[in-house]
Amino acid sequence: MKKIMVVTLALFSLLVTLTSCNSKDVTTLEKVERKGEMTFAMTGGYPPFNFINDEGELDGFDIDIANALANEMGVEAVGITTAWDGIIGGLLSNRFDTIIGSMAITPQREEKVNFTNPYYYDGAQFFTTSGKNIKSITELKEGKVGVVTGTTYHNALEEMDNIKDIMQFESDVDNIMALEQGRIDGLVTGRFVGLQAPKKFNVDLVAAGSMLYSENIGIAVRKEDKELLEALNNALSAIVEDGTYQKISNKWFNTNILEKQ
Repeated sequence: MKKIMVVTLALFSLLVTLTSCNSKDVTTLEKVERKGEMTFAMTGGYPPFNFINDEGELDGFDIDIANALANEMGVEAVGITTAWDGIIGGLLSNRFDTIIGSMAITPQREEKVNFTNPYYYDGAQFFTTSGKNIKSITELKEGKVGVVTGTTYHNALEEMDNIKDIMQFESDVDNIMALEQGRIDGLVTGRFVGLQAPKKFNVDLVAAGSMLYSENIGIAVRKEDKELLEALNNALSAIVEDGTYQKISNKWFNTNILEKQ
């Protein structure tokens, strides 16, 4: 009886070891291909790049790009909304496969994740209302400026001596509404987001001054997911070459935002 138990335990241990090894050997790309879907994260509050439309569905440039990339890879894209300040943590804890949510490529972020080639170029822009007659963010004295928590825009504002209060919001929807309500002097967000806001939200929003800086926007994946990174880069090249990217960009911006402005 003891011999049988020893053999049984040995076989069980071997099976557990083999199963563990096989599990570790399966890449994220293989999991995506087997399941037939690729999950991607964004806030859902950054129109026109990603937002919830009137039908209650995820919509925007990022969503269309994710769908086009997934289609090129032979799978479906499944969007997941999450708070921006925890989005990298969510990726690293395997809550989703990628971040396709207008994330700027920075050295600090590159220490934690890998990025694809840029899928568009943008820049930080200060916006205010026409009635305030502010020509540039540098004109503010002890100004109150809104920004989304955890963004590169937030970091830039912290380095400006003339900004007294930085009001933080979970999304640019809240940021824009705060400006409309007169709670802040202006806001800093992506150039394309601000330029589209008057039409999207029927608000008085004007760009004041030139861009504060430019940014390359990429898709983030975990460091170990080199196969998925290569597949995404290949898919991005394919949709650029076949004209799909141009159609999506024209739909939302009437220009190709992969071309530096």
